[in-house]
Amino acid sequence: MTSIDLRSDVMTLPTQGMLRAMTNAPLGDEQEREDPTVLRLEEELVELLGQEAAVFVPSATMANQLALLCQVQRGQEILGEQHSHMFRYEAGGPAFLAGAVVTGLNGDAGVFTGDDVRRIAQVRDSEHRPRTAMAVVEDTHNVSGARVWPLGALDELYDTCAELGLAVHIDGARVFNAAVAQRVPVARITGRAQTVAVCFSKGLGCPAGAALVGRADVLAPARRLRQMLGGSLRQAGVLAGAARYALAHHVDRLATDHALAREFADRLAEADLPVDPGTVETNFVFMDLSATGLSRDAARERLAQEGVLWSNAHHPGVLRAVTHLNIGAADIATAADRTIRAIRAARED
Repeated sequence: MTSIDLRSDVMTLPTQGMLRAMTNAPLGDEQEREDPTVLRLEEELVELLGQEAAVFVPSATMANQLALLCQVQRGQEILGEQHSHMFRYEAGGPAFLAGAVVTGLNGDAGVFTGDDVRRIAQVRDSEHRPRTAMAVVEDTHNVSGARVWPLGALDELYDTCAELGLAVHIDGARVFNAAVAQRVPVARITGRAQTVAVCFSKGLGCPAGAALVGRADVLAPARRLRQMLGGSLRQAGVLAGAARYALAHHVDRLATDHALAREFADRLAEADLPVDPGTVETNFVFMDLSATGLSRDAARERLAQEGVLWSNAHHPGVLRAVTHLNIGAADIATAADRTIRAIRAARED
């Protein structure tokens, strides 16, 4: 029996078309700005995201940290949703690397408001409080279930931050999912930000790679800082070729991942499993076992025995399944049957 791996969209493997693009990509020394594939990728990202400059980096975590290093002085404050990836899952990078004070805001499905920022932000010099420099938006928001920032809420935040003189950074590891889900060009989400991090190794299906995109003056020190963090590469066109292929072929198909996630959630809910299809906005499905009496670890092990792999979500008692490039409709039908069988058996134990 072959297991169906729904643990994360980072589990994707390159398609044959992507592998050919990687093999055939023209190469040069990226540190000398001589890799034509990287240069073309950066140009495409600037156009797609409505920005002015781009820097290719190995990972979205590095892109996020570079955004801070480019814009936040040591001892200044950054605001963001309390469970955001930058605050929770980047090894304390904002404090260790940028010396930033991190203030987490209570969010609704990862979304906070301009009023939240206005209440907290310190925009004048103070002998006692750190000056606020930036608001961080994670779109889609991982911990809440890859939920999307509504465009109206995002516009309000942009307006507030512009009024207060704060930078906005978009942690857009899955921002193409957000754009596809809302049926808007990605620039509608990213165009007003000072900086945007994008990741190629999640829904877009690349083996590695990310980029920091933003205003040219803001990104002026980014290449030197990238070198300082060990993120400069040589013949990076191998990875940039994969990213260019993904932008051309794997963005629109994210709608398929979203549809399969909704279908999966519907099937499980119809079988009386603790899944709320109403929370599925993109490609994450949560199963909340906290009120069932089932052990999350025991349930995950039983699911694995049945041949479907889930992962632990951030919240206690919750399991997560993620649709992605390597999962098709037949896989989802089989995964639903296996999940229903496994959870019913676990309930009977």
